[in-house]
Amino acid sequence: MGAVFEVLSTPVAYLEPAYYDRHRPARRGGPAIVPFGPDRLQRCVVWEPAEVRHDAVVMWFHGGGYLVGTPESMANAADVYNAQGYRFVSVGFRLMPRHRFPAQVDDAAEGVRAAMAWLRGRGTTCESVVVGGSSAGGMSAALVAYDRDLQERHGIDREAIRAYVSCAAVLDADDMLSRPVPPAPLGPLVTRALLDLPGMDPADERSVHEALLPYSPIAVARRLGSEGRLPDVPSFGVHGTADTASPFASEEAFADVLRRGLGPKAATLHAMDDPAWQHMITTVTMHKHQVETDPVLSHLFGWLADVTD
Repeated sequence: MGAVFEVLSTPVAYLEPAYYDRHRPARRGGPAIVPFGPDRLQRCVVWEPAEVRHDAVVMWFHGGGYLVGTPESMANAADVYNAQGYRFVSVGFRLMPRHRFPAQVDDAAEGVRAAMAWLRGRGTTCESVVVGGSSAGGMSAALVAYDRDLQERHGIDREAIRAYVSCAAVLDADDMLSRPVPPAPLGPLVTRALLDLPGMDPADERSVHEALLPYSPIAVARRLGSEGRLPDVPSFGVHGTADTASPFASEEAFADVLRRGLGPKAATLHAMDDPAWQHMITTVTMHKHQVETDPVLSHLFGWLADVTD
């Protein structure tokens, strides 16, 4: 039933009108474009509210399974955050299959570094950064927030990362890219076309699993926690318990790892028990509502003020 509802509800989710389309927040001019690489998608789009009421800057990554999407597609999210007085940056990244994974994760980290440098060059301190994302984009955001090795490789000021927001995002390694592919002989061909991971044998499921572990937020957080190196970054997750595309259990497992490593307040999980909250409903419509009247957004922005202001 869930998968059928997911398919049928997708066009409805996209057609739902957004509150802030009719009540556009005041801004400081049009969005600014910050390129950080030669590809057309290696760019950040920066929206600034006319009245900045919070020092924290929100950097967001769009969903689309690493296959589709542009940074401009997060305009609804930009409206929501700008309406609350936050600067909002949508970080773009190259897409599969033209650019094999993990190019998307490297772009995420490089985009955050470039956006922070651009903002600082224009007088914004960028001492408080919130990274977040929808679906696959939220996976990259989790790695930017918690993977110390990724931060170091890309020169990210990790002390500036203050919070992480997941919109139906976190998956385990087994659920990321290995399971949706068809069986052999076609499966290994698809895996090879999508992934560029050292030591991976596309025909060996265990090999693919092991190669994906460094890009699983759950595995990364568990490893860093065991080493005593897990960054003290609180998280907020929004996830439907009946989501058939992205298992709620994985988001819950990630929250549990953070709580064990950082304490009970390290992870806040807003579980949507309504079976209608499938993957596309969550990721597409979350930012179409008015903050003051929507329980999910009200919870999120109350939490953001607590952890960043």
